[in-house]
Amino acid sequence: MRRNCKSTIDYRLSIIGIEGQSLIEVVVSSGIAVLLAIALITTGLITQKSARIAKNNTRATKLAQETLEQIRVFRDRRGFSALPVGNCYILQITPGSASDPANWNLTSCNYPEIVGLEGGNFTRKMSIQIPNNDANNKLVTVTVSWTESGEDKKVSSQTILSNWESSPNP
Repeated sequence: MRRNCKSTIDYRLSIIGIEGQSLIEVVVSSGIAVLLAIALITTGLITQKSARIAKNNTRATKLAQETLEQIRVFRDRRGFSALPVGNCYILQITPGSASDPANWNLTSCNYPEIVGLEGGNFTRKMSIQIPNNDANNKLVTVTVSWTESGEDKKVSSQTILSNWESSPNP
C-alpha cells in the first residue's frame, strides 16, 4: 500500500514541474513578442518620419529651383536692369498672367512669402547681390524655409545671372 502512495506523489510532483516550465516559456515568448512588436513599430515610425522629411526637402528644393527659373525668364523678358539689388524680394505673379512674364513684378518684402503646398506651408524669399563688384553679373539666392517636427529647416539655391545682352560678340 505504501508503494501506491509514493508513486502518486511522484506523479503529482512531475506534473507540477511541467506546468511551471510551460509558464516560464509563455512569459519569455510573450516578452520576446512584445520586444519584436516595439521594434517593428519604432522602425515604422522612423521610416515614416524620414519619408516626410525627404518629401518636404524635395518640395522645398523644387520650389527654390522654380523661382530661379522664373527669375531667369523675368530677366530675359524685362532686361538685366529690372533685377534690383537687395536682401528680400518676392516675385509677384498676378492671377491670369502666369504665362506672360511681362506682367510679373519683383517687389521688396519685409517678410518672406508664404507658399502653401500640400503637406505644409513653406516661406520663400530671394536676395539679389552683385558678386565681386561685377556690374554685369547678379547673384540670386532663393531661400525656402519650413518647420518640421519643431525644427526650422531651410533650403537655399543660388545662381549667377549675367547681362548677356551687353556682352561683346566674339
